[in-house]
Amino acid sequence: MKNISLALLSLVCLGLVSVSATKDEGMFPLNYLDEKVLQNAGLKLSTRDLFSPGEVSLANALVKVGGCSGSFISPEGLIITNHHCVYGGVADLSTRDNNYLENGFVASNKTKELPINMPCRITQSFADVSARVLQGVTKDLSPSAWAKAIAANIKNILAEEKVKNPDLSMEVSEMFVGRSYMLFRYLLIPDVRLVFAPPVTIGQFGGDLDNWEWPRHNGDFGMVRAYVGPDGKPAPYNKDNVPFKPRKHLKINANGTKEGDFVFIMGYPGRTFRHESAPYLKFQQEKQLPLIQKWYASYIRQMKTLSEGNDAKFLAFAKEIQSLENVEKNYRGKIQGLTRTGLVAQKQADETAMHTLAMNANKESRKNIIPNLNAIWTQKTTQANQRFNYLFLNNQSAPFYAARSILNFSNAYANAKSADDKQKIMEEFRSSINQNYSIVDKDLEIWVLQELLPKVNANRNVKIKSHGKQELKMWISAVLSKDKLMDTGFVFKTLRTRPEKLLQYKSTLMRLVAELEEEASAIEATWTQLDQQLKSIMPEYLDMKESYKKGQFIPDANSTLRMTFGYIKRYKPNDAEIHLPYTTLKGVFEKANTAADYRLPSVVADQLRIKDVPVIFKDKETGEVAVAFLYNLDTTGGNSGSAVLDAEGNLIGINFDRSFTATINDYAWNDQYSRSIGCDIRYVLFVVKYVGKADYLLNEMGLTI
Repeated sequence: MKNISLALLSLVCLGLVSVSATKDEGMFPLNYLDEKVLQNAGLKLSTRDLFSPGEVSLANALVKVGGCSGSFISPEGLIITNHHCVYGGVADLSTRDNNYLENGFVASNKTKELPINMPCRITQSFADVSARVLQGVTKDLSPSAWAKAIAANIKNILAEEKVKNPDLSMEVSEMFVGRSYMLFRYLLIPDVRLVFAPPVTIGQFGGDLDNWEWPRHNGDFGMVRAYVGPDGKPAPYNKDNVPFKPRKHLKINANGTKEGDFVFIMGYPGRTFRHESAPYLKFQQEKQLPLIQKWYASYIRQMKTLSEGNDAKFLAFAKEIQSLENVEKNYRGKIQGLTRTGLVAQKQADETAMHTLAMNANKESRKNIIPNLNAIWTQKTTQANQRFNYLFLNNQSAPFYAARSILNFSNAYANAKSADDKQKIMEEFRSSINQNYSIVDKDLEIWVLQELLPKVNANRNVKIKSHGKQELKMWISAVLSKDKLMDTGFVFKTLRTRPEKLLQYKSTLMRLVAELEEEASAIEATWTQLDQQLKSIMPEYLDMKESYKKGQFIPDANSTLRMTFGYIKRYKPNDAEIHLPYTTLKGVFEKANTAADYRLPSVVADQLRIKDVPVIFKDKETGEVAVAFLYNLDTTGGNSGSAVLDAEGNLIGINFDRSFTATINDYAWNDQYSRSIGCDIRYVLFVVKYVGKADYLLNEMGLTI
């Protein structure tokens, strides 16, 4: 679909137009749903029940919360998502005296709920704006002009929409680069508060050892609540705000499921790359994934070493460790998946055939597409190591980031031509520091700079080149000891009271960053130019691919509302290894305290040991308390926290992970290795009742247990 008219879009949403779909694969945009296919697969709802602009539908109960998905489960704005989604916020709220991460958090009533930085976004409507985005965008434009024209058109569309819908938040999402664009309208609720988080030894039971693995035994769920102003409109946090009343909330099916049952998810998957080229995948397999995985593994080890036996430091590092561990293991899985599936070779064969067809058809516009893609990615590969070293410095060293921000924004501020321009630059500077400058630990900073500065300076004649390893460490320690950018109090106070003074800050670290900036900026400028070239080529490449594939052709996931469907299903990831689709509380106790990641304190274990467990919590086959389950849905990052729904749209679980073999889902999906993992809703209710002692939340959900 290059362009879908609004009339056609409405018909598709009402289920009156069929678009081809396969039974299991696909993160389908809502305008690509085929009602007949879905109902033949097992869905007992119409597409109108799923989403219908202006009417109450299932989509009204589904939200994007923070960087995850979530869903309303009560008429009082109660949202359920994953524990790992609220983890960072819980860590920020924790202190040594009130360690909510370790002990869990239960708000005894609404006045005890705590603000957490997880804004809530609810899809209201969407429209095809492809023609408007691509107006004046022609093939004769240079790559940079092509990119600027699209950006300008999108900016104008958003400005017009803001006038029409001042109470909504708008985004134009690229569905197919240079071909198809959709405008999404969202209700954005900034005031969200923590309601319930199980102890980390339940929510993250198994830790990194079990992350991206099956079988799983963790209660990876958390609850937050959305609040609005007394007038019912979104508003910043205020003690007078009231719970948001969603147009729809999910009903809970606690009766259990069985293997083979139809299930589906509607959520906000982040980003997939299934329409990218073979050289892109080769770059991922040979450069990007290994470089980042290796660096993150080292950085995580260092944070764990430095925080061992230090609770305050552990809480400071907790959010960063948890986030990076997730990515590091994901990248290991992707590397394995790309290697074992031979996906790069398969893509290369496809593109060889596509190129041959273009040559035989004598289509001039297509003859150089594949060679040009290969040439661009070759250039990117030559710059990859140095670019990633600078990115690691920028992302993992808070004072380096602050120094680079001061350098760049001070230059822009000095060259600003008007007071309005200066004010805008200052606002951007404040936002940049507030969002990205956080952890400052001297020992960690010394290690980061000691690891990375020699790499970025390998071919440069700067002062630190002559230092040996120990001398370098001493030199860095001396530099950082005197640098005020190591002092978060100084930085944030100056940013708040005298930001101009911060822009004028000078130090040895500032001079070092200035010396490195010329190369770092040049690399990034070249990278941007190459990206623009790629984007200008991709529309023709996609046309070639669509003609060659002659089948299902849906856009990559891009954090917009999608649906995926399939079945509760076992799988065989490796030779002589069969994984059944359910786990139980028995497995929690079997794993308990056999490894550090399976830590289960006696106080928590005692709360889980319940005599005469009500039958509602039990798996029908084993008679044990149900914990997690497995299904062949097509999910990726961003689907964390998505509601797993039965054929009638009732909540049966909370999606929280994929199997290790399914980390490759970002590039390809296959029923043999792609499995997603959910926390069974029965375990959620069990933990809420017996660990949290929060029967009032069960009552709010409409349950009496």
